[in-house]
Amino acid sequence: MQCKICSNPVEKAFETEILQKYQEGFYKCQSCGFLGVDEAHWLSEAYTNAINASDTGIVARNLSLYKIVSLIAYNIFGFRSKNVIGGGAGTLVDFGGGTGLLVRLLRDVGIEAFWQDEYCQNIFARGFEWDCNTKPTLLTSFEVFEHLPNPMEQISAMFAVCPNILFSTELLPCPIPQYNGKDTWWYYGFEHGQHISFYTKQTLEYIAKQKGVFLSSYRGIHLFSQHKVNPVLFAALIRFTNKGAFWILKHFLQSKTLSDHQLLSTALR
Repeated sequence: MQCKICSNPVEKAFETEILQKYQEGFYKCQSCGFLGVDEAHWLSEAYTNAINASDTGIVARNLSLYKIVSLIAYNIFGFRSKNVIGGGAGTLVDFGGGTGLLVRLLRDVGIEAFWQDEYCQNIFARGFEWDCNTKPTLLTSFEVFEHLPNPMEQISAMFAVCPNILFSTELLPCPIPQYNGKDTWWYYGFEHGQHISFYTKQTLEYIAKQKGVFLSSYRGIHLFSQHKVNPVLFAALIRFTNKGAFWILKHFLQSKTLSDHQLLSTALR
């Protein structure tokens, strides 16, 4: 069996119970550190509901992420509410956007964001589905990478859309965390069976090198970018999000809440 990221040989790390019914092995690559399964045959059962019931942090996560994304989009990628001299306003597509909550929050701040998700119903960002003919400045993909059954293939598809990818996933600690009993690592999610791919910093560095991009990483938030980003700036934008930085940013952006309402109301008439 080969690693799904770098194609090097893998070794069985452990076997555990998925969905309280399947005994499955997880395999770790000794080269890039990726941990994953061979074939996740249980996914149709795991995705009876696209969002698993145990994801109680979904709202809090989005309320935090939209501030981080807004700061990074503005300060690193030059997003503005309107076109500016010498450049555009910037366009963002949220890949695997779930209910559309993040897209709606971003648009409420003033970020030109659009929704994309093959498996989940768009509830909060209706009317702002991504048109694949539109080339975004930035692609976001939060809590998606760990769900990918063929990660290198699916990440490559994201790169085909945009070379700048801001995403989140918890990095696999070393040594491999506890996989059974009361101290099982919470991020495995064996009870819902949707988390099947786990990455180390080394894994992400390998992907960046293969795609010819730069990697920035801080506290579970990661960025693949065409151009090198100052790591101090990247970390600071995340660290100081709730210490005044976001509220300062709001003075420089214009909310799309009302203009979106007018646009959609006109379309419905």
